[in-house]
Order: sequence, then structure tokens, then C-alpha cells
Amino acid sequence: MNLLLNPKFHFYFWFTCTTVLCLLPGKDMPEINIVNFDKLGHFAVFGILHFLFIRIIGQSSDGISPHFLLYNSTTAMLVIAYGGLMEWMQGAFYTDRSADIYDAVANATGVLISFTLVSFFPKLVHHKMGRQ
Repeated sequence: MNLLLNPKFHFYFWFTCTTVLCLLPGKDMPEINIVNFDKLGHFAVFGILHFLFIRIIGQSSDGISPHFLLYNSTTAMLVIAYGGLMEWMQGAFYTDRSADIYDAVANATGVLISFTLVSFFPKLVHHKMGRQ
């Protein structure tokens, strides 16, 4: 399978980018002067991360798994915990960044919206695995 079409590649690439951006020192972050752009960014980044994660976890080669809701819930909790960890690390390890509860809420809200969409429309995450 072409690497760029591989859902695992999408998830790991997004996960890596998210981790790097969350852990960059504050002075290295671009200044964007749009109201609530930061919260919208957190919302989108973590919602997409959940979507990509459930895409590789919550399917089987012959269709949507019967345990899909369990997988969806588990991936949502893991991504919310990861978002909280990233916020904690920003406050614990950087002098020019701080842990922001509102960023953690934006992270969790993005995940919960993704969770809800995927719960109501599980075919969004299903794709043919094909031969690898």
C-alpha cells in the first residue's frame, strides 16, 4: 500500500506534528493575532487526532467492528488524556509556556465532537484495508 494512503501513516504523522508543536518553546511559536485562534487550533488538532486514531483502531478488515463504541470511547479518553499531558508538560518544563485549562478544554471539546460524529456516522472511519 502506498505510504501516503496508509491510515497508520496519517495518524503517526499527525501525532508527531502535534507533539512537536505542543512541546516547542513558547518563543518559537508564531504569533497569530486572531481572536480565539489558539483555542480553535487546539479544538481542531485534537479532534483530527482522535479521528485518525479511531480510523486505525476501530475497524476490522471485514467491516466495522462490533466493539466500535468501546474502541471509539477508549480512543477518545486516550486522546483527551494525551491533550492533558501535553498541557501539563508545557507548564512543568517550560518557563515561557504555561499549562492552560482552557486549552485542555478546547482539546477535549474537539475530541468529543469527533467522538460524536464518529459514533453517529461510523462509516466515516471505515475504509478498505486491501492487501498490505
